[in-house]
Amino acid sequence: MMGVSKIRIALVFSALCCVNAQAGTSVNFSFPPWNNSITGNIKLFYDAYFDTSGVNSIELTTTRNNKTYSAGWAVYSRSIPVWNRPSGAVVSFSTHFQFIIKPDDSDLGSGGGLAFFMAPVGFKAPELSAGKYLGLVNNNTVGNASNQLLAVEFDTDQNSFDPNDNHVGIDVNTVVSEAKATVTNGILKDGKIWDAWVDYDGKLKMLQVFLSHNSTKLAAPILSHELDLAKFLSENAMVGFSASTSLGTNSHVLLSWNFSCSASWNAPSLDIPDPGNGTPEKKPRRKASRTILMAVLFPGVAVVCALALFGGWRRRRRNSRGRGQSTIENESETALDEQFCQGPRKFTFCELSAATKGFSEEEKLGEGGFGSVYRGVLQESREVVAVKHISQASTQGKKEYVAEVSIITRLGHRNLVELLGWCHEKGKFILVYEFMPNGSLDKHIFGDSPVLEWNLRYNIACGVAAAIVYLHEDWDQCILHRDVKSSNVMLDSNFNAKLGDFGLARLVERDIEASFHTSVMAGTLGYLAPECVLTGKSGPESDVFSFGVVALEIACGRRALDLTLRLNHNMRLIDWVWHLYSQGRVLEAAAEDLRGEFNDREMERLMVVGLWCSNPDSKARPTMREVIKVLRLEAPLPSIPLNMPVAVYVSADPLRHSVELNSATLNGSCSASSSGTGTATLPSEEYSRVTVLSR
Repeated sequence: MMGVSKIRIALVFSALCCVNAQAGTSVNFSFPPWNNSITGNIKLFYDAYFDTSGVNSIELTTTRNNKTYSAGWAVYSRSIPVWNRPSGAVVSFSTHFQFIIKPDDSDLGSGGGLAFFMAPVGFKAPELSAGKYLGLVNNNTVGNASNQLLAVEFDTDQNSFDPNDNHVGIDVNTVVSEAKATVTNGILKDGKIWDAWVDYDGKLKMLQVFLSHNSTKLAAPILSHELDLAKFLSENAMVGFSASTSLGTNSHVLLSWNFSCSASWNAPSLDIPDPGNGTPEKKPRRKASRTILMAVLFPGVAVVCALALFGGWRRRRRNSRGRGQSTIENESETALDEQFCQGPRKFTFCELSAATKGFSEEEKLGEGGFGSVYRGVLQESREVVAVKHISQASTQGKKEYVAEVSIITRLGHRNLVELLGWCHEKGKFILVYEFMPNGSLDKHIFGDSPVLEWNLRYNIACGVAAAIVYLHEDWDQCILHRDVKSSNVMLDSNFNAKLGDFGLARLVERDIEASFHTSVMAGTLGYLAPECVLTGKSGPESDVFSFGVVALEIACGRRALDLTLRLNHNMRLIDWVWHLYSQGRVLEAAAEDLRGEFNDREMERLMVVGLWCSNPDSKARPTMREVIKVLRLEAPLPSIPLNMPVAVYVSADPLRHSVELNSATLNGSCSASSSGTGTATLPSEEYSRVTVLSR
């Protein structure tokens, strides 16, 4: 009997194993409701947001403030199985979704469309992926096999590789479709509801797309394509939607989404991480587990109480000696707390001191006129951060601190450094930023760091331009950065550019005359526009000038003021490059460390854009939106003067002489260190207008 029982147990166990082996993995979900909480099943990235004002839906791109070059993602929060390495089996799946593409009133085109996509867990949208790249690839990653990307695009803009502006395509690692079909039963961007189905048969290796203007699935697909997902997708993938715009402001709305897949094998279910370029919802900081908390709480109660009593006695004694000064400091700190209440979290000085090992020299990342920046590790979350301790010797310290927190906490763009928190205690002002593993741009193009490849340099220039477009045109108010320079451009782990340091930034209204918004000169020598030097006034054109200098630094690998150019060009990089341009030799200015390994067309484009932006005549400079179009190869090279113009500031007093703003005047009228801010020595009220002459 015992033997029979053992046999029965073995048979039952074997049957259970067989059932488990055959069970495999299946994923099924249906939305709405969307559940837009932080722990919900849908994650939104970049410009996407939940719209609860009317029909419960997801806006993948934003039309707020008429923003152009918008891109957004909506993805399922867990990975799905795609294929199994041991068996070679491939998943079958079916998805049905409803969407609306609302046209804008401009004639600029939508510049993108909407796509259902599958990509590796942790895949990130690269820089400059809006517009024709659908928020998935860019000029340098398009067609790269490492993308491991599948997309079914609903394209509303005709590019050189598209049949028209109303088609469906199947894309693999690119936006150049392997298979495509024109939509004949309507216009994708007609503002009406479209129903789409994407079905994949893992055995037949066949992908089919169905499209209709009602909820009835048609008998015949609009597109069929044989495709083996195992040849280019990862074993587990995230799945979701991406959309983008270009100069137009079309709206891409996701109304519903049903998805189901079944795999014959057991596959892990992975969390989809934040891609790192901004999300509409802040993630909560992780707290210590309840078990650990309970373990340490009770043994420390007696100690905490004793310390609290002792601390109270010390405070009362200290307050009795310096009550007047303490009251002033507390009132000031309370006022700042109220002012910053809508921003990121407030840190204590003790927290930041512990994170930076007491602000030790070994953790110092850099130092300047404003103070020092340290690497820190927050004890609670183990997050690596950059801690900026503003020098108490800085005369502008508190003003710059307040300006930076007030402005940058209200912004959100993938090319801006994120401010994580702040601290003000007893006259100390400290800011906490996301950590940039690759430091600042200047260290890579002027320092001893390994050579920065050309494709990275070009993407960095485009990223900085995109950040300034956002500040000048896409946010609620126009923001003047006033200190755009290579040392304020930070680089993340993938060498994506992020503009930082908003201590000199100012908010201005857009309905005021475009030029000369601020009247106190601020900035760094070499990057200052001529009008800032002589009048102390600046506007968006002044930021454009500074960007032009940075663009030339990136292309040439030389500083804005280069001592090797002092004999013939008064140290100015702009003068040297314009001199070569006038002789048709502009490519000779390319950075020597690149050893000729660059794209000639892009190099010329970046240099010409740099000169275009650096025109001494502020009215002849482009807007940053015009700049980004040229850099993205969406507009031809601009026509700029063969010889560098010369700005002449004419005195309002007819008895005074005119001042020609040549290189010597520019360098002689300011006094500043290479990393500090310059101060004009000529009274701004002496000059009333500008004329520009040709050399």
